[in-house]
Amino acid sequence: MKTSDQTTKRYTREFKEEAVRLLLTSGKTVKELARELGTTDNSLRNWKAQALRNGDHPELAKPQGIRIDYAVLQQENHRLKNELQTVRQEREILKKSLGIFSRDPLRKGMP
Repeated sequence: MKTSDQTTKRYTREFKEEAVRLLLTSGKTVKELARELGTTDNSLRNWKAQALRNGDHPELAKPQGIRIDYAVLQQENHRLKNELQTVRQEREILKKSLGIFSRDPLRKGMP
């Protein structure tokens, strides 16, 4: 139940599209960006989902719906691929270091 103090903010389509673009390209978390933009993280997640849906099915998109440019999706895909490569490299380093530290030093004749 809303009190008279609570108002529902209405954001323009352009604001939502820019928010989604920033979410996909800035590297900031949903919570951080929502705080900076003065909106809720749930709204930002919903806008992103709507933009991605509209990008996948433009024929079903509402005329005033949120859309995301293909170039922005390419940029996000590239960023995610780079992040995945970094995580894989870190995982391999951890696996190797775990193997080194888990060796039994007594087995090699060390005191």
